[in-house]
Amino acid sequence: MQSLTVRLEMVFEQVRRAANGKDSGRIIDVGSDHGYLAVRCLEEGLVERAVCTEIHKAPAKRSEIALKEAGFADVSEVFVADGLTGVPLKDGDIVVMAGMGGLNIIDIITRAVKDNDFRVLENVTFILQPQKSNETVRKFLAGSGFVYEDESVCCDRDIFYNCMRVVYKGNSNTVTDMEACYGPVLLKKYADGDKKVAEYFEHLDSIFEIRKRSNPTVESALKEKRKNERK
Repeated sequence: MQSLTVRLEMVFEQVRRAANGKDSGRIIDVGSDHGYLAVRCLEEGLVERAVCTEIHKAPAKRSEIALKEAGFADVSEVFVADGLTGVPLKDGDIVVMAGMGGLNIIDIITRAVKDNDFRVLENVTFILQPQKSNETVRKFLAGSGFVYEDESVCCDRDIFYNCMRVVYKGNSNTVTDMEACYGPVLLKKYADGDKKVAEYFEHLDSIFEIRKRSNPTVESALKEKRKNERK
């Protein structure tokens, strides 16, 4: 069985939840790097096919080799492409964008929404693990008509990561600064006493104490969270 880092195990678990009870034909791993996530999803039968995209030839070749060595050459495709360019989405797709910057994720999703029919988009699950700019990603998702199915967190080699599972509904909405910075689902888990999320929020609080000096959204989020905690 293909082993994954703690961070990718978190992403894999979100793929498992997305595929549970659904006819999930493909995983599309955008920026697949080594292809390990796609291999694991195929090994466990979560999807029937895997598509990996990479903007550079070398990591695309690594993914191709990993899938071939695992015996999945016939049920996988690897493209040298910018995001989802040239990869039309299909009903039941699970699209993963993990380990990349938030602004890059926003750019890829913006183009995907433009290039694909609404009737297809509403049957696609997006699993996102931004390395930075989480609050910008969350505000973009809300304004672009995405809703949350779940969020999760982990700590991998002393670095915290979060993961969002969202679906497209097409109706623009808003999030508060606190929801944008901490995560709407994670805030609910925090209120319910989730210890892992509490550790993550403690970590965020320390970072936001520094960032608030130059970021009004972060400053507003920190104030709102502390006000709520005093109630």
